[in-house]
Amino acid sequence: MTAAPQPATLRPTDEIEAGHSLWQDAWHRLRKNKMAVLGGIFIILLTIASFVTPLVASDYYKHQNLDLGATPPSHAHWFGTDQLGRDLLARVLYGGCISLSVGIAATVVSVVIGVLYGTISGYIGGRLDVIMMRAVDILYSLPFVMFVILLMVIFGRNIILLFMAIGAVEWLDMARIVRGQVQSLKKQEFIEAALALGLRKRRIILRHMIPNVLGIVIIYSTLIVPSVMLLESFLSFLGFGVQPPMSSWGTLINEGAKSMEECPWLLIFPGLFFSASLFSLNFLGDGLRDALDVRASKD
Repeated sequence: MTAAPQPATLRPTDEIEAGHSLWQDAWHRLRKNKMAVLGGIFIILLTIASFVTPLVASDYYKHQNLDLGATPPSHAHWFGTDQLGRDLLARVLYGGCISLSVGIAATVVSVVIGVLYGTISGYIGGRLDVIMMRAVDILYSLPFVMFVILLMVIFGRNIILLFMAIGAVEWLDMARIVRGQVQSLKKQEFIEAALALGLRKRRIILRHMIPNVLGIVIIYSTLIVPSVMLLESFLSFLGFGVQPPMSSWGTLINEGAKSMEECPWLLIFPGLFFSASLFSLNFLGDGLRDALDVRASKD
């Protein structure tokens, strides 16, 4: 009499592979993009250094030494000093704090306005969508820089107002992108199921629509930050941005441009930091775009 066959046991190679979420797959693809990783590391280190500097040496960036004057880089002052004898390294890091703060804060404002506006317009549709999009077209026709300058002239040169003013004119592209995504999402089965369950439009927008457009929002946000920083630098270059003794990269570049022949280091170092941050943000944005592309997960 033969023994009953034993049930087959799963070997380690036969075990079911654990699944991965979309965000885990995106993180795995992002780590393979060396330029995006390097860009992200540079931005993180620069942000930490820029925000720690005002805490550690709150007044060092405006400390003057008129006897020293403008001196080239040395062991005592790695980036040299300006015409008033102020350490350029401290001013560059403090300027990074201002520029990055403007970029991040204005981007948050533009994302909040753009996502809500685009989601409501795309999901409700109909006449409301037409009216909201025509309003966007009208705002597109306005000269944004002149609008920001007008706000600064009317309400005063306040750095908080600068955050709000730039963010208030940078949300239009975000609204259009989110609207297009929502219009395609509202035809999906899970939205129809939510409607069949009797969920309110507000709950569908907040719980289903907005979470499903976060990928494209994150990607575009990394592209808004350098755009906002460029706009802030342009305003500071014109004298409508950050006021002395505070400094941003735009004001430092403006000061360095006035004396670039006699003191080239005053223009070189702020320009290098500003350019490197813009390149890093663009590399990071491109990496996030490729990582969050759903079609890439099928490769």
